[in-house]
Amino acid sequence: MPPPGMQPRLQQAAGQAAPPGAGPSAAGTQRRLRALAARSWSPQAIQRETRIPASLVSSALYSRDDITPHLAHSVADAYDQLWNRDPPSATPEDREAAQVIALRAARSGWAPPLAWDDDHIDLPGARPERGWKPGKRISRRAVDLVEDAEFVREYDGYQDATMSQVAMRLGIKRDRLQQAYVRARRYSARSADTEAEAS
Repeated sequence: MPPPGMQPRLQQAAGQAAPPGAGPSAAGTQRRLRALAARSWSPQAIQRETRIPASLVSSALYSRDDITPHLAHSVADAYDQLWNRDPPSATPEDREAAQVIALRAARSGWAPPLAWDDDHIDLPGARPERGWKPGKRISRRAVDLVEDAEFVREYDGYQDATMSQVAMRLGIKRDRLQQAYVRARRYSARSADTEAEAS
């Protein structure tokens, strides 16, 4: 069986539902991966559990252009396996990857699995259920700051930097960055609580 990504891309007619038995759509594939991200499943964690390459997962989170039928089916199977499970958390790397993707999902407004109807997730015009978002008492600005800090760590040569050094790089005080992490964790926890209540 060829690896995901080696088959022709999915072709979708805008505004048209896939015929019964046609399989998962590119739109549904992206929604499933984003829903897993909202549950703190990083591309690396998904790869470890399902063998879907993390690079394909990362690409599909942001673009539907290269989602093949094989990848769509693989993601649908992975989603069924992982949607109600917590991601790996045994190592600091696991926990950091989970936190980064959860914060990215929160900042991007990606809906978790329980916000999606399985019968509609593959339809072009599908929308998550109303009321799935948590209240906005926790500032989204905190999520933005944390994502900026993680970006600096990952891509700007600050992997081993202290909190003070990262804060200085962002032009803010250390206390403010620390508070942003606290608020962002609360926001992420409230999102998870809202999802759990919906079940």
